[in-house]
Formats: sequence, structure tokens, C-alpha cells
Amino acid sequence: MPAIAVSLIASAFMFISSAACLVLRPDLGLMVPSWGVALLVSALMIAISFSRAKAPLKRIPVLAADLLFSFGISLVIFTGFLQPNFVIIRPLCVGASFGYGVILPFLVLVASILGVKDSINILYRYSAKGREVLVFLAIRASAVLALLILGGILFIIISKGIWVISWDFLTMPHRRLGQSGGISTAIVGTFWMVLGAMIVSAPLGIGSAIYLHEYSRSLRLNRMITIAIGVLNGVPSVVFGLFGLAFLVTSFGVSLLSGSIILGLINIPTIILTSQEALKSVPNTLREGSMALGASKWQTIRKVVLPSAMPGILTGIIMGVAKASGETAPIMWTAVTFTATSVQMIYGVIPDLFQPVNNLDYHLLNLIYFLGAWDVEARAWGTALVLVALVLGTNMLAILVRNHYRKKISW
Repeated sequence: MPAIAVSLIASAFMFISSAACLVLRPDLGLMVPSWGVALLVSALMIAISFSRAKAPLKRIPVLAADLLFSFGISLVIFTGFLQPNFVIIRPLCVGASFGYGVILPFLVLVASILGVKDSINILYRYSAKGREVLVFLAIRASAVLALLILGGILFIIISKGIWVISWDFLTMPHRRLGQSGGISTAIVGTFWMVLGAMIVSAPLGIGSAIYLHEYSRSLRLNRMITIAIGVLNGVPSVVFGLFGLAFLVTSFGVSLLSGSIILGLINIPTIILTSQEALKSVPNTLREGSMALGASKWQTIRKVVLPSAMPGILTGIIMGVAKASGETAPIMWTAVTFTATSVQMIYGVIPDLFQPVNNLDYHLLNLIYFLGAWDVEARAWGTALVLVALVLGTNMLAILVRNHYRKKISW
């Protein structure tokens, strides 16, 4: 047990430190000797534990391969085989290159995973319980890794963009190609475009889901429509942009209307699928009880089924809003412009559907294009922070709406 504990501690140290070095890319000067010592300690403790645990002899080849891998990396570290100037590049210097700061932490990360695997297997004598522990450990590590990735992205965006956020930045249009001013026109344009997309997609998506689940009795037709929805959901968004350029721009021009229709078409599969799942969650006993009381099919759907399925339907619609907020490719050729012109309103309420608008995604894309040529990096991070806050806020709204309506449902 003490040897296994020491091996697990050394492996955990290598896993955390190597993963952090792969992400943060610090100077490895002080870390490399520590890795070499941890590799030797972990391998020796595993070998000692295996010799005392009376484990099955058929496990020796796999264990020996893992130990040789760890000893090999420690030998590479202590002999200085890998130098800080070591780099692997593709021919003609085209493509990615992998240097000392990536290769060595990755090898140590693999060795740490092997050390944890061997330690747990020896601890449980290579039984089914040990395999179960390894599987649950991998699942928990995956969940923690997902949270760390999200937290890292948010930390970088917030730390770089929070210093730009101000009232003027949020309420003023941009000037001098984004070097000054704010992003008010982009925020307003994004709002109207997403709202238009929801007006286009919500009735079509909910109506299609109601027909497929409540009315259609043809299995062949349902299968064909389901396949079409799956294909539509898998079409890259840039293809929708090309479709809009070919068929919508010729009729409506580069305008808010063209962009809203394209985003609405992208959102339809998401709303159909989520609405279908919401309708499936409603017990059939509610439908049968309603019809037994004399209600018609449509009355049952309108008064019983839809109110019960509303949490899932609203969640799907708001997820579509979040998806539409982050799309860039489909609106590049159909709706957006980089000018700081505000959205023209008809009677002060209705936007002019036949004018191009600015958009947060497209605004950020143009600022990225200008990096190095103009001083716009800080404003690019600020725009990214506003966009991420919009998407996260929309998803949080979906969770709150779902929980609110779930409290009202009982069956």
C-alpha cells in the first residue's frame, strides 16, 4: 500500500504538471528534473508492488512495456537527448511543427496515465473491480477536463477583454476600422438577426415536430423526414451561406431578411429534434384522458400536450438562439457589413428588412483580420467577451425557463 500510494502521488503530479505545461507553455527548466525523478520513483514503486502483490504472470509483458516506457523517458531527460531547440517540422516548413515544449510534456502525460493504470490494477490484483475503478476514474477525469477547458477559455477571454468593457464601448458605434468607438451597431444587428431567425424557424420547427409525433402515421414518411432532418442538421453552415448567396441575395440583396432566413434554416433541425423529444416525454395517458372527455385531437394537443411539453420546446428554441448567435459563415455573404451604420427603423419599431446590418461575429472576424496592422487586439477581446456572455446568458436563460415550467407540471 505505501508503494502504491507513492506511485499514485508521483503519477498525479506528472499528470497535472504536464497537462498544465501543454496548455500554458511555460519554461520547462525547473520542471524537467522533477519529471525525471517522478518517473523513476513511480516505475520503481510499481515494480516493487507488483513483485509483492502476487499478480497474474500473464500481466508481466504489458507491465514491462509500461515500465520500459517510463524508464526510457527518464533516460531521455537525464541524458539530455531532447534539447530545448529540438523541433519536428513538416517538409518545406508547411503545416504544424512540434517542439521540445510540446513533445516532452506529452510523453510525461502518457507515462503518468500508464502509471495510474498499473498502480490501480496492482492494488485490485487485476480484478473486475480494478477495471471498474479505472473506467469511473477516466469518466471523472473527462468531466473535470471539460470544466477546465471551459474555465480556461473563459479565464483568458475575461482577463483580456474585461478592461475594454465600458458604457461607451457598449453604446457607441465603432470608428476608424474598430480602433475606437464601441460595438453598439453590432449588438443591435445581432439582436434583430437572431430574432428574425427565431420567427422563421420556431413555427416551422414546432409545427413539423407536432405533425411527425402527433398526426403522421406513415412510418415510411416519418423515416424520410427524419433522414432529411439529420442531413440538414449535418450540413456545414458555410454551405447554407452559399445557398443564401445563390438564391436569397439575388431576390432580397445583402440584407437583414436574407440573413434571418439563412439562420432560421440552420436552426430548424435543432428545434424539430428537441420539440420531438419534448412531445415524447408527455405520457399517452394524458392524451387518452383528454379524448375520453370529448376533446378533439387539436384541442388535446393545444390544451394538454403543448403545455406539458413547453419546457423542452422552449429549451430547444433558446438553444437555437444561442446557435444562431455564434454563426458567422452563413451571414458573411447574405446579411452583414462592417460599416457603423445603425439599423434603420420603420415607425421607430420595425427594422428595415432590406438593409445590411452589423453583427458581433462578423465584427470580431474583421478585427482579427486587422491584428498586426491596427491596434485593435484589446477591442477584439472585448467583443469576444460580449459574444461569449451573450451565448452563456442565453443558455442560462434556457435552464431557468425549463426549471420554471417543470415546477408547474405534474402527472
